[in-house]
Amino acid sequence: MPVRRIPCKPNEDTPMFRASLIAASAALAFLPATAFAQAQSVDLGQFDGRWFEIERNHNNVQKDCSRAQIDFTQRDAADRYAIAVTCTRRNDGKVEVLRANARVTDTTTNAKFRFSLTGLLSFGGLAGQNYWVYDHAPDYSWAIMGLPDKSNWWIWHRNQNASQAERDRILTRVRALGFSTGRLVHTGL
Repeated sequence: MPVRRIPCKPNEDTPMFRASLIAASAALAFLPATAFAQAQSVDLGQFDGRWFEIERNHNNVQKDCSRAQIDFTQRDAADRYAIAVTCTRRNDGKVEVLRANARVTDTTTNAKFRFSLTGLLSFGGLAGQNYWVYDHAPDYSWAIMGLPDKSNWWIWHRNQNASQAERDRILTRVRALGFSTGRLVHTGL
């Protein structure tokens, strides 16, 4: 006896269909962010050098830091870097330097790094954090750095006195990448 196929079309007016649609939409919100917003390629030779943090979101680690300067220097291996972050404390003007090592963790794009603290805070290299380059100017005059979960972000610029118009253009890009700018901290001069 031939099998009779009955087309099954969901009735969009049923509570079950609506509940399924809501559940599927909610599940999508918890999927990991795709890497489409990550820079396609980073030329490490152009990324090397001195950067100035000009904007960032509020974070407890840097709550007293202003005028941050980042020196990103290639080490003996092509995928290894020495990082020195110089920060002026807001409350007393004291200058502090935090040192870290970085290594490229995605050699296809060179846009993902693992930073590990050095010195007494290094805990044998276990204290580390992943950072991604989400975007950068074609001439590497600015870069948007962030954590993979997008909880923290930074705008690095080659000029510590970038114009407000340029800051606003880059902040528009930060928002377009899905970062929150509700707790914006202006860290430049």
